[in-house]
Amino acid sequence: MNEMKMVRDLLAEPAPPSVRATGAALQALESEIAGRRPRRRVRARRRLVGRMQLGLTGLVAAGAAAAVAVATLGGGGTAVPQPEESGGTSARSILLAAAEQAAKEPTGRYWRVQTVDGQAYRVGDEGAGGYTVLGYTSQWDRWTARSDSDDNVLYARDLGARPLTAADKAAWKKAGSPKTMRVWSNDHWATLSTVPGKTYGVGPGGWQEDRTTSERKKRAAKDFEQVCAKMRKDGKPLSDADCRALREGPNDVSVVADPSKVGELLFPKRTKQIPAHAREVPAGLRTQERDAAGDLMSGFMFLTLRPATPEVRAAAFRLLAGVSGVRTIGSVTDDRGRTGIGLAARGTMQEGSGTVFDYQLILEPKTYRILSGRKVVVKPGGSMKGMRPGDVLNRDLVLQAGWTNETPHHA
Repeated sequence: MNEMKMVRDLLAEPAPPSVRATGAALQALESEIAGRRPRRRVRARRRLVGRMQLGLTGLVAAGAAAAVAVATLGGGGTAVPQPEESGGTSARSILLAAAEQAAKEPTGRYWRVQTVDGQAYRVGDEGAGGYTVLGYTSQWDRWTARSDSDDNVLYARDLGARPLTAADKAAWKKAGSPKTMRVWSNDHWATLSTVPGKTYGVGPGGWQEDRTTSERKKRAAKDFEQVCAKMRKDGKPLSDADCRALREGPNDVSVVADPSKVGELLFPKRTKQIPAHAREVPAGLRTQERDAAGDLMSGFMFLTLRPATPEVRAAAFRLLAGVSGVRTIGSVTDDRGRTGIGLAARGTMQEGSGTVFDYQLILEPKTYRILSGRKVVVKPGGSMKGMRPGDVLNRDLVLQAGWTNETPHHA
C-alpha cells in the first residue's frame, strides 16, 4: 500500500466540495506563489473532468477553472504600472484600512465565493494575424457551511475559450472565426475550443452541482487521520504538528476562527513535492524562499477562498500590511470594468524563463472588498518571449466573497 498516494488523494479530494472546487485553481496558484508557472495544465484538468462526472453520482466532485476577458490584453499589451510616487497613500495604510473594514463584516451561515479565472494564450505569430485568447475558462460558485451540520455545495461550469479584446476578436474573425485554436501551454501544445465543455480536459459546459454532507466530511477527516498515523518521516511516525501541517494546507476549508493561526496559514512553509512512488515524507519537509509577489498572492487566496471570521480576516490584512515590497499602483480597471485601488508586488518566474511579473491585488474603493488578483508581465523572457509587457498571464475575478444566510443556489 502506498500511504503517501493515499494522503495525496485525500488532500486532493477532501470532504468539502469547495476544496474540490478550488483544486485546479489552487494547484496553479500554489505554483505561482512559489514563482513557477503551472505545469501540465491540461493533464490536471483531465483529472478534474473525471472527478466532476463522478461527483454527479455522489462519489467525488471537482470544478473547472474559470476566466473572463481582460481589456488590457491583446493589441501589444499595456504600460506596466510603476512604483508609487513619494507622498502618495502607501500600500500599508490601504491594507490597514482594509483590516478595519474587514473587522466590521457580518458573519452568516455560509461563506460564499463566486469567481472566474483563466489564463491567456497567444495564437499565431506576434505580427499580423496573431491574437490573444483566454483559455480554460470556467465559473465557480462555492458555498462552505459555517456549521458541520450543514452541507457544503459547489456549482461549476466551463465557459469556453474566446478572444480577449475587440482587436483580438477582429483578428480572430479575419482568421475565419475558428472554433478550435492550437496554443503552446507551458510545456506542450493544447487545443482550446470556443464551445463550453469541449476543450480537452475541462468540465462540462452546463452548471454542475456537488453536495458534501456532514457525514461525508466526518468520514474524510477520519480517513485522513488513519492514513497520517501510518506515515513516516526520517523513519519515525509523523508528529501531530506534521499531520496538522498536511491537513491545514490550501485544500482545507474549515472555518478559521483563531487570529493567532493566521500567520501560519497565510504564509505557510513551502514543501517539496512528494514523488508518486515515495512511501515517506521527505526529510525536514524542505522549504523554499518566498517573495512579496508570492505573499500577496497567498493573501488573495486566503481572503477569498478560505472561510474565516471577521477578526481573522482583519488579522490577515494586517499581516499583508507588513510585507515589504508591496506598493500602490493607483487606480486600476479590473476585468469587468470596475475601478479599484491597485496594489502590486514584483516577482520573477522560476520555471526557467526568468520572466519578470507583477502580482496585482485590486480592491474596491471605500469598502476595500477584493475585486480581483492577476499576474501581469513586466519583462518577458525565455519561453514567454511572445508575451508583451502589460499582458495578463492569468487572473482571478471575484464576483462575490462574503458570509451569507441565503440558501445555496448557483449564480
